[in-house]
Amino acid sequence: MNAPTADWEFLLHDPGPPPPHPPRRARLLAAARTVRAARLLRRRGWPDAQRYLRTLRPAIQARWEPAEAVRLARREVLPCLTWLRLADPDALCLPRSYALVTYLTTLGLPAEVVVARQRSSIGGRFAFHAWAELYDEVLGDIQGLKAGFAELQRVGSEEVPRVEAGGPGVRGSTR
Repeated sequence: MNAPTADWEFLLHDPGPPPPHPPRRARLLAAARTVRAARLLRRRGWPDAQRYLRTLRPAIQARWEPAEAVRLARREVLPCLTWLRLADPDALCLPRSYALVTYLTTLGLPAEVVVARQRSSIGGRFAFHAWAELYDEVLGDIQGLKAGFAELQRVGSEEVPRVEAGGPGVRGSTR
């Protein structure tokens, strides 16, 4: 008699065509920049890290539709966080989201770091959190977390054009 097992295949299923594959050179450059960014944030702080991210240029000039870009970004979360683990094993939410946005920006995706404050206080103290977003989709974190936080800051590269989900226009990611 066979013992029942959990069906984990649903975690691997991605409906629709597979997302595009960025060139290997771009992924290696993204990994190197991720390690550099993690060290910069740890050694020099958030102001210098923001300047670096705002001026970061993509390695490739790819224009993906928003849904395709989000699927690609979700596939690249694990490789990025693996590189981050090598550079900063104790990284919390800000270094993780900053590294992910650096990685995705290098691949030409207009990701942004969102820094937010919890809407309700616990004992008179507020909790802060950071996450990565691409086209209003949370990456590498819980999808519904935006409801409990008030956004304080949003930082992304000014060099990566952002395709609007509602239309064909392109704008800079400088919200």
